[in-house]
Amino acid sequence: TPDAIPLEREKLHQELAHYKYPVLTLPTEITSEIFIQFLPPYPARPAIVGKRSPSFLLRICRTWRNVALSTPALWCAVRLHI
Repeated sequence: TPDAIPLEREKLHQELAHYKYPVLTLPTEITSEIFIQFLPPYPARPAIVGKRSPSFLLRICRTWRNVALSTPALWCAVRLHI
């Protein structure tokens, strides 16, 4: 039926997303650890913005934004320019 087409399309998009983006199927704890390893090693402090900053991870997708914002270790030693 015509009413079922949008629902079927959405279901297919969700199924394809798992194949297209397998990184999104990782547990949050593993993704958080990968993000922490993304930062420069201590004692270097990343800037709050830029390619090596935690805020860069916020722009990738909604899932990564949620994981990055819920990972305090990413934000505990950022360098602020005042």
